[in-house]
Parts: sequence; C-alpha cells; structure tokens
Amino acid sequence: MAVFPDYVIREIAEKNDIYDIVSQSVTLKKAGSSYIGLCPFHNEKTPSFSVSPRRGIFKCFGCGEGGDVIGFVMKSENLSFVEAVTKLASRAGIQLPEAKNFDSHKAAKRKEKAELLHAINRDAAEFFYANVKSNPQIIDYFKKRQISGSVVKAFWLGYAPDSWTSLFDYLKSKGYNEGDIYDAGLVQRHESGRYYDFFRNRLTITIFDVNSNVIGFSARVLDNSLPKYINTRETVVFSKQKNLYGLNIARKSKKNFCILCEGCMDAIALISYGYTNTVAPLGTSFTEEQAKQLSRYFEEVVICFDSDSAGRKATNRAISILRAFPNLKISVLNLKARKDPDEFIKEYGIDSFNSHLASRKSDMEYLIEYFGEQYNLKLSDGKLGFISSMAEYLRLLPSSVELDVYANIISEKTGVQASSIIAQTGLKKAESAANPTLNADVINVVNKGSIPSDDREYLEKTRALLVSTLFYDVKLFAKYRDRISETMFENPIHRRIFSYIKECFENGDNVSQSTLLSKFDTKEDVNTASGILALDVQSDDTDRAVSDYINQINQKAGTERAMRLLQEGAISLEEFNEIINKR
Repeated sequence: MAVFPDYVIREIAEKNDIYDIVSQSVTLKKAGSSYIGLCPFHNEKTPSFSVSPRRGIFKCFGCGEGGDVIGFVMKSENLSFVEAVTKLASRAGIQLPEAKNFDSHKAAKRKEKAELLHAINRDAAEFFYANVKSNPQIIDYFKKRQISGSVVKAFWLGYAPDSWTSLFDYLKSKGYNEGDIYDAGLVQRHESGRYYDFFRNRLTITIFDVNSNVIGFSARVLDNSLPKYINTRETVVFSKQKNLYGLNIARKSKKNFCILCEGCMDAIALISYGYTNTVAPLGTSFTEEQAKQLSRYFEEVVICFDSDSAGRKATNRAISILRAFPNLKISVLNLKARKDPDEFIKEYGIDSFNSHLASRKSDMEYLIEYFGEQYNLKLSDGKLGFISSMAEYLRLLPSSVELDVYANIISEKTGVQASSIIAQTGLKKAESAANPTLNADVINVVNKGSIPSDDREYLEKTRALLVSTLFYDVKLFAKYRDRISETMFENPIHRRIFSYIKECFENGDNVSQSTLLSKFDTKEDVNTASGILALDVQSDDTDRAVSDYINQINQKAGTERAMRLLQEGAISLEEFNEIINKR
C-alpha cells in the first residue's frame, strides 16, 4: 500500500489528530482514554466504534473496520490511499513528494543526506570544542559555573568564535559544499548570496539524537544579552519539538524513571553528578512528541523544573501532556529552597537532593499542594477556585479509583463532598471507563479467571495481547527481547507486527501505527492489525503481564506440540504426561 516514504506517513498521522477528523462526522463520547460512538460504516444502536487519540487508530467491534486517520478518511470519503494522504497533508501544511516518483533509491538518498548532516555537525562540534582552550572568556564562564574540564570534554561543550565565517571556512576546508553546510543549519545566507556563521560568540552545547548522532546545537550567550539561547533551526535531522537533550545517555542508564529538568545546562549538571537518567527539552516548552519518546524508555517521569513562577507553570503543563500516556507514572521534585537542581546540589549537597528525590510527590499530590497555595481555602471563593483548578487535572485520571482517592483528599481540605467534586469534573463516579459491551468484545484480561474454553482461541488472544503491549512499550521489548522470537507467533499479522517492533527497536526509531498499517496489502489485514493495536491491557503491572503472556504462550504452545507428537505416535502417553507435568 505504501507509496510514500515512512517519514511522510508518520508525519501526516502525527499532525492530523484522529479525534479531530472522526468527530467531524461521528458523535463521540469519552470512555477512559478513548472515545466511543455509533459506527459510520454500518447501522447499529449500541456504540461499538472506538477511537483512540493516544494510539491514533479507530476500530469498530461490530463490523470489523479499523485503521488509522488515513484509513478513516479513505473509508468515510471513498478516497484512494494517495487521495487521502494528499488531503491530510494539505490540511496539515505538509509538502508531499510525488507518489509516482518515490522509490527505494530516493529513500536511500534521504538516509545518505541524514548521514552527511550528522558528519558535518560532528565536525562542527569538534571545531567548537577546540576553540575553548584559546578563549579566556569561555574558560572564565566555565569556572564561574563550576564546570570542570572533564565535563566540557564529556558533553562536547564548545565555543563559537566572535567571527562571521570561521566555522563556515573550517567546514569548507573539510571538503563540505556550501549547500550541505546550510542544510545542517550551521550558517545563514545573506540576500547577496554570501554565507555567514549562525552561532557567534556563544557557548555551544552539542545535541545528540537517541542513537548518539550529532544533530545540532544549543548556544548560550556569555553575558546578559538576548536571546539567551538559540538552537539549530529545523533540519532533516534536527527538531526541537521531537528531540530531548540527554536521552541518548538516559536510555542506557538502566533506571526505570527519568528526571525531566528545564534546560540543557541543568541536565548536564545532574548527569555530571551521577544522575545519568536526566533529560531536558531543547529551549522550548515540553511537547507531546517528547513525552512519547519518554514513554518508550521509562516507567516514570520525575519533573524537576525551576521553582520560580514560570517553572511551576511549566510543571503543570508537562503534567497535562504526560497524563495522556497512562503507562507513565508522573511525579514532581519541587526544590523550593533553590531555583534549579544545580544550585540546590551546590548549596545543600547530593545527600539532600537524594532525600528530596526519594520523597518526591505524585503529580496529583503536587497539584493539590500547588493550587492550595494559590487560593485561600478559608473563603468560599478560594474553595471554588481551588476545586475548579483541580478539576482540570482530575479529568485526566484514567480510573474511577484514582479519581475517588484524590477527590476525597480535596474534600478533606475544602469540606466539600467528594461526590460534588467529581461532578465538577463532568465524570460519573464509579462507572467503568469504557462501554461495558465494547469491553466484552474488545478485550479479555488474561488471568486464571478468564481463560476461554477453547485453548486455540486463548493462545491467539494471548499472542495478540503480547504484541499489542510491546508495540506501545518499547522498554518492555528491550527487557524481554531475549525471550521472544517470531517462532512464538503463528498468525502472519502477529509476526508482521512483532518484526516491525523489533526493526524499530534495533534502528532506534519510534513505532508508528500509520507506518505499520501502511505495510499491509489488504483491507482485511489492516482491519485485523487495527484490532490488535486497539487492545488495551487492563493491568496495573504491564511488566508482569508481558512475562505472564510469554510464559502462557510457551506453555500452551508446548502442550500443543506434545499433543501433536502424541497423535503422530512420536511419543507415548507416559512421555506426554511427563511433559505436561513439568509445565
């Protein structure tokens, strides 16, 4: 099906929210982290049509139709794949390559271009680093910030000279042409056609992608002039919205949580103190794309933004974004005594920081404390303002149990009944997050109490749950990849999904529903794959769930093989019983 590059399909899906598209023609009602409504593709009285904005897919459990935002537009407007892609690309302002001209050669050229830009950026980083020794101003800055020479070297910090063409001339001397240097975002072009360095008289911070390729730079002034920071502009390899500083180090830290701080210098400080699981946005507000990156590698995000007013507002915004990823635990490390973590550690030491880290608050506990400070809870207006502010975040909670817990805490602080607080959110107390009929059709939680009588059906559902869980949680794939192989899956759809997950993991790429679905040739396969991706594991411990799925598949598959051998006469009944009893 795919006639466009994977990166184009992924970008179109990311920039066209499936909820926005579907809700133009279907009335949708919130159901947990998804939405449900009457299917537009067949007549029904009970909603069985589900839309998951987080996963970017739709699925009807009545007629079986399913897919991504591109598939929905194709089906609902009777368009071809190319027509639907073209329409959605136009809607998102995305420039499309000619579909008829796309081939593997062009994709290879794009990869070659990316590798070239990586090489140019790497040479630029070495140039900036080499300039540190000869510049007293940058050396003095590092001394004032207590940044050691080993830290400068480890993080490839550098200095961009106060010159118009020193970097440009250096890169030209390395054999790079002007156009490629410009494409790397390292120079600007004057209307006269002359090129000049973009970074001048600044501390440079080298930015790596998740695979440790040099993709760009963040550069800081050495005085109080503005702008304080500038970054490489958007290029083929660099995007402020999608990349996180330090993620290449943090993903190898073997920690189940990461510390999300406000800027690159904060991250450098914490990493140098030994907190190698630290990341930071790149001079812009925290984004959904960055949250998605973190959800691939960590179970918990500890927000540690500056403790000033701007930092606390940024913390609240990050909580809202991270809450869209139910598998992520969110907590907040609020260092009230000092503005940022570097200042705190220098003043109070590592032990004090560790103590604060160990006693970090959950995101909701932090918000209750934060808004409690903003309002006078002795006054009626203060109580109303407090409850109204908290309701915005209570709506993000994925379960009625969690809602009850925090509603009762707020009730104790305000004297307002918990039921009234829940009513303020617009959510109904103690109702299941999803339509009961839909749940029964969508998913069976695999446990001892819900095993179907048909072992074959049970085995296939377990396999589907396994690949669905791994698709949305790459850190679990990383943990269990030595215990999983294609041979565990008989269904070719399961094998295709598993192979795609494995390929993305090995290449350091993000999984994409749209990219995966575009690889299937028939509508039936797309519908089947969509149903698998729509499965939602109702478990508080997905790590344990994946381990159980693997064990159950191996056990059932082993039993099945033993039965086949028994039927073929290859083993005796006694040998069969011995095999079964060992399981």
